[in-house]
Amino acid sequence: MTDRKLAVFDWNGTLIADTIPAWHASNKCLAFYGQAPISLARQRETFDFPILHYYKRNGCPIDKVLETKGEANEIFQSHYERLAAGVRTRRGARALLDWLSEQGVDCIILSNYLTHKITPHLERLKLGHYFSFISANNCDGTTILSATNKLERLSDFMLTRGYHPGNAFIIGDSREEPDIARHLGLISIGITGGCISESRLRAAKPDHVVGSLRDVPGVLARVWA
Repeated sequence: MTDRKLAVFDWNGTLIADTIPAWHASNKCLAFYGQAPISLARQRETFDFPILHYYKRNGCPIDKVLETKGEANEIFQSHYERLAAGVRTRRGARALLDWLSEQGVDCIILSNYLTHKITPHLERLKLGHYFSFISANNCDGTTILSATNKLERLSDFMLTRGYHPGNAFIIGDSREEPDIARHLGLISIGITGGCISESRLRAAKPDHVVGSLRDVPGVLARVWA
């Protein structure tokens, strides 16, 4: 068991500010299923993992969603990639990563997105050197329609590398991260302004809620004091 601390970062909506591109791409998928476009507020009130819940809440026929998941995934990916090609980090990301590095904290990415699509953004944004590991999906992106495996992947990683749950935190903009933290005994930090509304984020009961990555060092300084 190592005594090193571990920071676990969600990718989309947490490290990068891609909520708007994801919303526009999602509307393209809803149009594919014959649904009218939804507002950003509605997006944040209905988005969830697995994605099947999102489609159901917005009136899409579930049988058709399952039958045409490959087509819908291609629609989302093509539009998202174009819209998010130049996406920037969320404010305070680099300062937080610098601070964690100074504190000797190991950083990894835990994402439902695709490894081969995260890596180019890390290179473009010059962030790759901050992260010792990327745990994401290596498929075409359709698996998150009906299930996610972030909990299992992180559990295996921590067990293999010998990280103690009490020395680790996870930060994200969805309901997944607080749930993962409760299962594994980690500290959870929810960040607002991402894929779900603040009220839904708070209802997920993360240990701490921040509005900016700039707020995270203050939280950790108190928690790890």
